[in-house]
Amino acid sequence: MAGHTAQNEEDLKLMMRIVECDESAFSALYDRYSRVVYTTVLRMVNLTDEAEDLVQEVFLQVWNKAGMFVETKGSVYTWIMTIARRKAIDRLRSSEHVNKTTSLDDDDVTLEVPDAAFSSNPLHATVSSEYEEIMRNGLALLSSDARTIIELSYYEGYTQDQISKKLNVPLGTVKTRMRQGLMKLRDHLRKQME
Repeated sequence: MAGHTAQNEEDLKLMMRIVECDESAFSALYDRYSRVVYTTVLRMVNLTDEAEDLVQEVFLQVWNKAGMFVETKGSVYTWIMTIARRKAIDRLRSSEHVNKTTSLDDDDVTLEVPDAAFSSNPLHATVSSEYEEIMRNGLALLSSDARTIIELSYYEGYTQDQISKKLNVPLGTVKTRMRQGLMKLRDHLRKQME
């Protein structure tokens, strides 16, 4: 998609300016991606205050580590979302989070609605919707087994061992299905970004 290529080029320019400590570039990148980061981490941690904290941590890392971004390894969006996912999983695994919320096996966890401030900006809504649609379409291409494993891992923070126990499937099968699913998803995302 030409739109995604142009957007990534804009992101790369912002990143180069952020490396030079340009606060306006950082603000522009934050405005572009804070909502999608918030939505993603909220889905994982299920607590608005935790999600808000994580958004700040993610973008603090973006500011501090902008020079470590490697363009050949993926888009700025992918880099930011990888940071977000890792931080959310770390939070899920921390004892502090375990004491604040229910266990991962609790089916009665309720997601709170994100603050209006995150959804009021039309650009945030558009970017978030586009990427969510691309991800939904990509996940829909996967077998239900692979999709379930990827969703448990990436959106709920389960380890492969926990997924194996939860689904009563051998660990090797979980690893294989995850690897195959991620390869198919990666190919889909690459085609969408062209």
